[in-house]
Amino acid sequence: MRTICVAGAVALAFLPCPVLAHDLGVRGMITASDGEPANDIPGFGLFGHWRLGERWSIGFAVDRTEYDFEEPAKLVGLRQEEDIEPVDVIAEATVLSAWIERTYPRPSGRLDWFWGAGVGFASIDVPDATGPLAGGGTFDITTEADSEVVVSLLAGLHRRLGERWFLEFALRADQHFADWQVTDRVSGNRGAVDDYLALGGQLGIGFRF
Repeated sequence: MRTICVAGAVALAFLPCPVLAHDLGVRGMITASDGEPANDIPGFGLFGHWRLGERWSIGFAVDRTEYDFEEPAKLVGLRQEEDIEPVDVIAEATVLSAWIERTYPRPSGRLDWFWGAGVGFASIDVPDATGPLAGGGTFDITTEADSEVVVSLLAGLHRRLGERWFLEFALRADQHFADWQVTDRVSGNRGAVDDYLALGGQLGIGFRF
């Protein structure tokens, strides 16, 4: 799956932009989860729309996220040394996504609202976590994170800035279908991260061709 994600990113990078999209932009986003695997997931990326008419378009994006994998030792049932900060690690993901979008244009105004639904594929990289345990000893935790499928719903507003430029703000709900296997090499304790829901928003700026 990671090979597919990398190949898709390369293909997007080399396709001629006017053929692929009628508008392109950059965006930042943040979503919040329940702490397994993260409390919040910030990211940034490139997005575009291929308009199918006045009201419908296909959206696509390549995003990069980096977030704290919260207390992997706790996930496998181990207690960390209480005199130091809990040990987190930085998980990284590259996400390729596509969605269908319905816009409700207002010819006499600069604000249009829209909704969309789509799917993405996230290639995850999680480094090892090491640290001291309460009562003595250490942990050495490794994580195998399969690529995630992310199903998204979003709704928001486009704000036109002149003839070509626009701002985009949206609220989003991302259902992550995940399978992380977490193992402590020292004790053999195991844990897992399963499917989780993340809620948040995004803000972008784009240019229409």
